[in-house]
Amino acid sequence: MLLISQLKSNNRATFTQLNRYSINNLAVMTSIEFEKIKAELQKVAHLRGKDLQKWTVEVLDKQVHYYNWTGLYWMNDLKGQLELGAYVGEATDHTSIPYGRGICGQVALSGKTFEVPDVHAQDNYLACSLTTKSEIVVPIYAQNKLVGQIDIDSHELDPFTAEDHALLEWVAEFIAERL
Repeated sequence: MLLISQLKSNNRATFTQLNRYSINNLAVMTSIEFEKIKAELQKVAHLRGKDLQKWTVEVLDKQVHYYNWTGLYWMNDLKGQLELGAYVGEATDHTSIPYGRGICGQVALSGKTFEVPDVHAQDNYLACSLTTKSEIVVPIYAQNKLVGQIDIDSHELDPFTAEDHALLEWVAEFIAERL
């Protein structure tokens, strides 16, 4: 079955048939890319801690062209804040974020994935870069405890698909198993 849907602009249509494809080279993750990234990370499954974390953000940044800032934040419950770990992208002033502040801070409280298709439409958004248009934050749980999160910023509006969600949830589990 082929599904064609007209999206926000007149020249953008998305076709769905097992994988998603897009005309005009707009961002879309396919199941093939998903499996390629998983295979790349499985090659370094022996790594632990900071080495694995750095490798992971580098792989995501390299493999997904619309992941323009990729980072990990870690919970510091004593201080009630997130603390920046490994990341790839522009330098950020947000090396610590109080729980509840911004998208990452909201995920620290809710413990649930938060996707923002257009950051300019979000009231509690902490601007890291003027070029960021969308963001997704996925929690990392270790032994049923929220310990951190994956934060992805994109320079494209609304690029994240179900495949991005599935991939980032898998990556969160992959990291958590190796902390």
